[in-house]
Amino acid sequence: MKQIKDKILNKLEQIFEQWLVPRLVDWEEYVGTKIRRYKHQQLKSQLKFGGSGLRFKRDLRIEHPQNVSLGNQVYIGQDVILDGRGGITIGDNTTIGFNVVILSANHDYQSNDLPYEHNVYIHKPVVIGRNVWIGGNVLIIPGVSIGDGAIVAAGTVVTANVEPLAIVGNQPMRTIKYRDKKHYDKLACQQENNS
Repeated sequence: MKQIKDKILNKLEQIFEQWLVPRLVDWEEYVGTKIRRYKHQQLKSQLKFGGSGLRFKRDLRIEHPQNVSLGNQVYIGQDVILDGRGGITIGDNTTIGFNVVILSANHDYQSNDLPYEHNVYIHKPVVIGRNVWIGGNVLIIPGVSIGDGAIVAAGTVVTANVEPLAIVGNQPMRTIKYRDKKHYDKLACQQENNS
């Protein structure tokens, strides 16, 4: 009796693995696509402006979408983060590659608190022109403008304005400037005294 029971269970397990699991995987992908499409439609309706032909690839995150304007025929790749607190404008026919982060707000490093105040930000809008191509894994910092027809190579950290038609990339790390030492020492001393 136990042998018959084991044979039946083995046969049911084979049927489950060979027939049902592949169909469940297909169904999961189908349902996932429908859910993403619904989320994208909801997100588009929350934008300050969303042009015609606007396309989102898979998963992305847009914070403060009411401050984000995306032109006609804009393509946003997967795993993109747009932080719209300070405002983001992207012109027509622009392509944003995968894993791009565009920030329009940053912590105020001269605030009067250590560790930094998490709710004190400096807002600076980001403006990206028309027909721009942003490669994968790009970081664009607050306050940057990128001119029409420019190309930003993959992996670039965009820290300054990009001229129209310019191709930029491969920026080595460098010191930009230094914090105010007296201000920092004062805050650090206060922090030690409060510990």
